[in-house]
Amino acid sequence: MSRHIPRHDRWQRVGPIEYRSGAGLRVYFERGAWWADVSYRLRPEDESPEAVATWKEQTDRLGPFKRPRNAQVEAERHATFLQSRHGDHFEFGQES
Repeated sequence: MSRHIPRHDRWQRVGPIEYRSGAGLRVYFERGAWWADVSYRLRPEDESPEAVATWKEQTDRLGPFKRPRNAQVEAERHATFLQSRHGDHFEFGQES
């Protein structure tokens, strides 16, 4: 996540209780609190580079948070952590 772009430009408001950023980040209001979903796909580390990629879809739910901004910051932080940890074996979003 780049810090050179303001948060209001990175996040789009989808409705009164939901924000989205990119392919895999979602913040929403549910049960009196704000929650963040980070959707991504991982390729097994032990898979050879020549093999056909088999991706495993995952979604991490983060929260509860008091404000949507707090959920957005934590979703971006978690996404950055996943990218640096898994490198080429990581992609944002779910397969359509």
